[in-house]
Amino acid sequence: MATYSSSALFILFLLPTFLSMAASTYYDICPVECGCPDQNEVTMHLYLHQFVAGANHPNRNEEFVIASSYPNGFGTTLVDDWYLTATTNPNDNIVARAQGMHVQAGQSNANMWYTSHNIVFQDDRFKGSTLQVMGIIAASSGEWSVIGGTGEFSMAHGSIKFTTDPSSTSEDAVRELNIRAIYSADNPQAARGTASVANATRLP
Repeated sequence: MATYSSSALFILFLLPTFLSMAASTYYDICPVECGCPDQNEVTMHLYLHQFVAGANHPNRNEEFVIASSYPNGFGTTLVDDWYLTATTNPNDNIVARAQGMHVQAGQSNANMWYTSHNIVFQDDRFKGSTLQVMGIIAASSGEWSVIGGTGEFSMAHGSIKFTTDPSSTSEDAVRELNIRAIYSADNPQAARGTASVANATRLP
């Protein structure tokens, strides 16, 4: 009985450490086994911060390029430098930036925004690598396509599911992103060597 109690106390003592390690990791990498060049699958959980454009929004990270006079603002175009963090806190460390544009592409719907962005990573783990993303923002939730990538994410393909987060404000439109992509890594061993921060398992 004494041995069991000691073991239980030891596990309880270490539990906060395990939980903090899990909370600090925003991605997982899994090598994929197939009859093709080395491929990995990466999943990420991030938050996108869109500080909306306008003269009364000093923290904006988007700007109007074309202001349309057509009904429903058809053709309105903005250039974006949105950023991604691991939490809903806009002051958290910036993991990546979504740099590109969004265009009002609906003639009969004033909320049909076509988007095209490069997600450019700037954290140490994936610094300089990119994901090419495109899709539509037409509701509080949806899905974008990952159609390419560079660096570690060479030849990436996959999807991003997004949902507007309740922490959004009139200044900061926060979207929760769940990213899933398969890519041909330039250096797959580098990904497999990060077991302390990524749960790497081999897929069938």
